Amino acid sequence: MWFYDIINVIVAIAVIVAVLYLLFRLFVLKQGNERVILLPKRKTSFQLADMNMSSMTLFCDVPFVNKGRQLGTIMDLFPRPLLPEEHFDGVKVDAWAMDIDRPRHDGYFEAIIIKPRKGGTIRIYVTLTGRNGNIREDIKGFPYMDIDIYYQIVGRTDYHIDKQRIRLTAEEVQAALVH
Repeated sequence: MWFYDIINVIVAIAVIVAVLYLLFRLFVLKQGNERVILLPKRKTSFQLADMNMSSMTLFCDVPFVNKGRQLGTIMDLFPRPLLPEEHFDGVKVDAWAMDIDRPRHDGYFEAIIIKPRKGGTIRIYVTLTGRNGNIREDIKGFPYMDIDIYYQIVGRTDYHIDKQRIRLTAEEVQAALVH
């Protein structure tokens, strides 16, 4: 008889643990996670930041938003310009990014904590340096350049990396040369 009592106690404990686990999983599911998204379709046009005889620096602003229900952190973000020499070899391209609310000019991206349903703006800088030392001549024939923006996000779960793409058009470069 005591054997059946022990079995009943073990089964009852197992059922209680299973129910508590299911309640915990439902609670976590209700809490949600971050969902940080860059909005490349809402970026501003590239504008001239600096220009000298051999180079020009352009910038644009790209908004982002946390559509999730938890805090999200952009741990790292960097732009990768996609302009192979086969496509256009008149300039050398460098790019970097920063949070517009905390400007930095040392090439380091400072992590950003984003509250739920809030957002901000990332500023992307692109420097075009002429190969022959005269940017006005070297930039002639510039077609367009895609820029991939890679960013590492972390919330309640493991980090993940996402990517969005923006484009620097020939028209934006020509408009900057007029200034």
